[in-house]
Amino acid sequence: MFYEKRNKSLSNVTAQIGIWTALSVVTRLGKHLLVGPIQFINLPLLFAMLSGMLYGAQVGMGVGFLSFLVSDSFLGLGLWTIVDGGVAGILGALWSKIRTKNRLFLVILAYISTFLYDIATSCILYMIFGLNPVEAIIIGILGLFIPVAGGDIFAIGPTTEAATAMVLLFIADKLLRKNT
Repeated sequence: MFYEKRNKSLSNVTAQIGIWTALSVVTRLGKHLLVGPIQFINLPLLFAMLSGMLYGAQVGMGVGFLSFLVSDSFLGLGLWTIVDGGVAGILGALWSKIRTKNRLFLVILAYISTFLYDIATSCILYMIFGLNPVEAIIIGILGLFIPVAGGDIFAIGPTTEAATAMVLLFIADKLLRKNT
């Protein structure tokens, strides 16, 4: 199986982080050039989860954090860069524990991971900006479905989660077939 083929040398880990981060940054910037800042797919998180699943926790964490750091250096750095990159890095590392090729399970897990990412990053940032934890959770969850706190798109959360999960499944399916 492909899980046993992982090479954990420092140079391989560094190379994988660089390759997956570059892919994430280029696709995120390309999406911004084509359709602007509208969030309908989370490309840095997608590549963090994929790289974590395929190459381990170190790669998933590195890709998750660096994808946001590098792409936000072009799009606009801020406190959100640390929060988004940190949460994506944690999820990328957790995806190193995935040991299935079951397509339905991968899609569900990717959807849930993206959903948790969206809630966690929103709640952390709302609390940093002064809301209490209960208000932050309520606004963080509501903001996925209705425009709140400056948002203007309905159901952007489920759309982002579904798009991220489906693209992850498509890419993972192709990569996992090649590695077996």
